[in-house]
Amino acid sequence: MAELDPSPMSLATHGSSHFVRFYKDDSLLLDEVAPFVNQALAAGGASIVIATAEHLAALRRRLRAEPGASDPGTRLVTRDAEQTLAAFMLDDWPDAKLFDVTVGQLVRDVAKDSATIHAFGEMVALLCERGNYGAAVRLEELWNELARRSRFTLFCAYPWSQFPNAAMAETFRHVCALHDHAAHCKAEAPPPSPNPEQRLLELEQQALSLSAEIARRRAAESALAQRERELADFVENAAESMHQVGADGTILWANQAELRLLGYRWEEYVGHHIAGFHADAPVIEDILARLKAGDTVRDMPARLRCKDGSIKHVLISSNGHFEDGALRYTRCFTRDATERHQRDEAQAQREALMAELAASSRAKDEFLAMLGHELRNPLSPILTALEVIRRQGGHSVAHDIIGRQLTHLIRLVDDLLDVSRVNTGTIVLKTETLDLAQIIDKAVEMVAPLLDQRQHRFSVDVQGPLPVRGDHVRLVQIVANLLTNAARYTPPGGDIRLAASGNQENVYVSVVDNGIGIAADALPHVFDLFYQDRRNTDRSAGGLGVGLALVHNLVGLHGGGIEARSEGPGQGSEFRVRLPRLAQTADAAPDSDAAQPGATSAAQRKRILLVDDNLDAVSLMANLLELHGHQVEVFNEPLAALAHLDRFQPQIAVLDIGLPTMSGYDLAGHIRQRLNGHGVRLFALTGYGQAIDRERASDAGFEQHLVKPVRAEHILDLIAGEAP
Repeated sequence: MAELDPSPMSLATHGSSHFVRFYKDDSLLLDEVAPFVNQALAAGGASIVIATAEHLAALRRRLRAEPGASDPGTRLVTRDAEQTLAAFMLDDWPDAKLFDVTVGQLVRDVAKDSATIHAFGEMVALLCERGNYGAAVRLEELWNELARRSRFTLFCAYPWSQFPNAAMAETFRHVCALHDHAAHCKAEAPPPSPNPEQRLLELEQQALSLSAEIARRRAAESALAQRERELADFVENAAESMHQVGADGTILWANQAELRLLGYRWEEYVGHHIAGFHADAPVIEDILARLKAGDTVRDMPARLRCKDGSIKHVLISSNGHFEDGALRYTRCFTRDATERHQRDEAQAQREALMAELAASSRAKDEFLAMLGHELRNPLSPILTALEVIRRQGGHSVAHDIIGRQLTHLIRLVDDLLDVSRVNTGTIVLKTETLDLAQIIDKAVEMVAPLLDQRQHRFSVDVQGPLPVRGDHVRLVQIVANLLTNAARYTPPGGDIRLAASGNQENVYVSVVDNGIGIAADALPHVFDLFYQDRRNTDRSAGGLGVGLALVHNLVGLHGGGIEARSEGPGQGSEFRVRLPRLAQTADAAPDSDAAQPGATSAAQRKRILLVDDNLDAVSLMANLLELHGHQVEVFNEPLAALAHLDRFQPQIAVLDIGLPTMSGYDLAGHIRQRLNGHGVRLFALTGYGQAIDRERASDAGFEQHLVKPVRAEHILDLIAGEAP
């Protein structure tokens, strides 16, 4: 190593080929670079400067001001350090071949015309600035290898800031070792000392590193203190309630949110045992036991006592801090769950209410089914008795009145049960291709007695054919209910019009009356079940408020819609039904009434077994069948019917379902077993008309499921095999 304080010019003069300067100030560095460059130019040689754009500009200004400066001309070669570095770097590492092609060739080209070459480079400083110290060391080695092949003097420079701490000492020493001479820039050098230069340079680097380390630690201590203050503020003023509990259950600390949650002051809460604030001792005992066992408690429901005496529902999450296997304290979070508790209670009440409503609905359906059965049982013999009287020639006005009122009562029962079926989804449509004109004819026929009784002027306008697909019985029911509704709520002698038309997509049925009308506030509710807005105080219109609700549901099941219109009370009303239209005209034959049964031929006479515990109903049914020439045997008890079964050999058995000693389903099974090989048609005659009742009848082998009361024509047609 040379003497400590020779200048770059002296180092070049005495044959140093590669030396380094460490600097704090760019200006001091350039003050040494400028004379070094100018020395070569003044001697007729050349200089190569590879520096940053900023340093190149500053260096040119200094060269012009340098004492004894000569015209650099083409003998001063400058290169941008960033661009030159990029030319030979591959994957952030200097490539030896590319370095020789770029830098080595440059040195060789300049050497052709110049014996003396001074070079200044700070590409190594750029690599260190990027943190790539290994690449910087490798570049220094490449310069040294080039110096062994070409004669030149190289001046390198590093900022002191690139070796800021003790961790960089080894790299610093490595960089120094790669140079012939290493020193401060002249103005930065310490006073002369007998100690070797390298040692002083290392001491300087260590001093700088120590200063940087002290500054870093002070900054770290300041940041740590700031973080501690922020953490203390965070936990103390957090929105979440927090507290710390010792291993013995004593509350050691609580933040403001915890105190506000329960309403206590610090001294009223901290320092007290946590169990004193829990309303349920087993809960806190379980929590403390689990924490001592090392478990983590998450969202544990608990009830805490507030200062005002109220109870707060909370969720507690907690875990413990252990030292040497012993619990020191627990970290606890308390979350107000009052709203959640209220929601849970409300949900529980709602579920209980829904269960109660479901039970009530089931009870209602069961009641309606039983009501239908109990009402139909007495209605059936009355209807049959009227038919027997009529067929025996005993007709009178009183019989007509009874018949009309009985028909009205039957319709009320049917509507009530049909609404229940629709609401529970148990109604099944038997769809077929139909002409709406036939539906209207049948409905008009059904309502004609009521229209005549109330002396209404009635007109029908059907612009057909109007093909639809639907359930014949239900479509007739829809139109009949609308006509019945209009007839009842129109004063006697009123006008009622029924019109039907269609377009390519839909068909429409409209029933218009000039009756009592509908108030504007009632229009949205006319299709609600049991709605009675239109009922007069004298109840003359009658009804249960189910007819329109049933119509609305049945129309919906057919894929259509219905709307009600009225100008107000006393202005009449209109109900308009829309149904999907079929693409082609229905091919169903028009429905027609069954002809009045006449005498039954011997070939058509049947042996019929009737089993029913309703004496009046079964006696009248037997009378009716005997009038048509059938051979009938009646039994009120199933075992008696079975006792005479082999003797009578019935062709048809009409069985009630609710029989004593055994059900009609069981009786049907015994009959089929006993008459094996002798075909017998089984008809169920019952007051139970729910879908499940029909399924059970079918499973038991019944051909027909007849719901009381049954019209005489229908059962006679079934016996004759002429009805579906």
